[in-house]
Amino acid sequence: MAEEKRDTILVVDDAPENVILLTRILKNAGYGVATANHGGQALELAGQMLPDLALMDIDMPVLDGYEACRRLKADEQTRGIPVIFISALDTVDDKVRAFQAGGVDYISKPFYLEEVLARVKAHLSIRHLNEQLQFANHELAMRVEELTDSQEQLQEHESKLMAFVNALPNLSFVYDEDGRYLEILANEASLLRLKAEDMLGRLINDVMPVPEAKLMMDAIRRTIETGQTQIIEYKIPVLAGGERWFEGRIAIMEKAQKDEKKKVVFIATDISERIKLYQEAHRLATQDPLTGCFNRRHFLTVAAQELQRTTRYGQHLSMLMLDIDHFKEFNDSFGHPTGDKALTELVRLCQTHLRTTDVLGRYGGEEFIILLPEIDGEKASQAGNRLRGEISKLGIETSVGKHSITVSVGAASFDRTRDPTLDIDALIHRADRALYAAKSAGRNCVKLWADEATR
Repeated sequence: MAEEKRDTILVVDDAPENVILLTRILKNAGYGVATANHGGQALELAGQMLPDLALMDIDMPVLDGYEACRRLKADEQTRGIPVIFISALDTVDDKVRAFQAGGVDYISKPFYLEEVLARVKAHLSIRHLNEQLQFANHELAMRVEELTDSQEQLQEHESKLMAFVNALPNLSFVYDEDGRYLEILANEASLLRLKAEDMLGRLINDVMPVPEAKLMMDAIRRTIETGQTQIIEYKIPVLAGGERWFEGRIAIMEKAQKDEKKKVVFIATDISERIKLYQEAHRLATQDPLTGCFNRRHFLTVAAQELQRTTRYGQHLSMLMLDIDHFKEFNDSFGHPTGDKALTELVRLCQTHLRTTDVLGRYGGEEFIILLPEIDGEKASQAGNRLRGEISKLGIETSVGKHSITVSVGAASFDRTRDPTLDIDALIHRADRALYAAKSAGRNCVKLWADEATR
């Protein structure tokens, strides 16, 4: 009897103690192990031996883990090797980069031996299931052509496919064309909306929240009408508690007899972690990480859109530019952490006193910019003075007690009848000139670009 092939793990880490520890626990668990101390050596070994999985450090000499993973995934021969990053880097940005490079999982150092083994086992199982499923699909395609006249053999293959579906980490449902639950296959019952026995025989409209029920029923009808697989994303409360995001794939299950209702199979995959990463990546791309208001790039994008709307409807648009007076001296006196606190407190106060339609962004350093839709220059100047007054009342906690700050404010407005070609850059320039005039006038005041002093 042939000996069963052992799974081989490629351990890539420039720290010898990590390599020794991982090698020992993996070998004790019955795995074959190969090692590399940088990404370049890992690529060479992977091409030669084609390991079943790689445990990859990130911060390494010669070639780091991100680039090594990207090159593995770009090579037809090695792209199927699952890569689990195992690193001391533990920020959201690090993890997002790891998944973008092609990693399937991320383990933070210092790691727990049981966690490493559990994740290795899980991803090896997923890989083997995928290989088996690909093989089964290939076999099925060949056999269907040969056995079109053999109902018994077709049923046998349908049974095998169902076994694979049961083995997948998803929720599987069979519905009729009315959206009635006919079958439920759930390896993770806690991800169901209700207990399976409480769902069977009931309609989607009776089980799911109204918006999600409509979304699912529309997709089922499109599947039946077109014969094409439909893909939807939705969020629902689950038995495990809280809400989870799912991707649903709906396909025709079988051809119905003349008087029978058509059926579809609905595969639901939990994508909550993926959505969370996408949302975090979007937040990092649009928000200033310290204060939480819009960063400069996203502010300019929103401002350009608002200018188009203002032009289309012939409305007013104004802008305020705020600069904290003598902020360098404040930082030098009380330290940058206290300076950061002053910036966040200023943003919090502005957000409290601005309208929901106003747009606040950090323009750079201690300089902030505010877009005021449907506000003319005079009212913008008044709004700037109100903010200036409120900011002067702020008491920032410092090492020697509370300390106040003041701001200089430049205001500028847009009127399409007088400025037919004005763009956002020009409006910002006007506000900046007005801010310069406010500083020249002694600071802690507001200047409007329309004033002669700001020309």
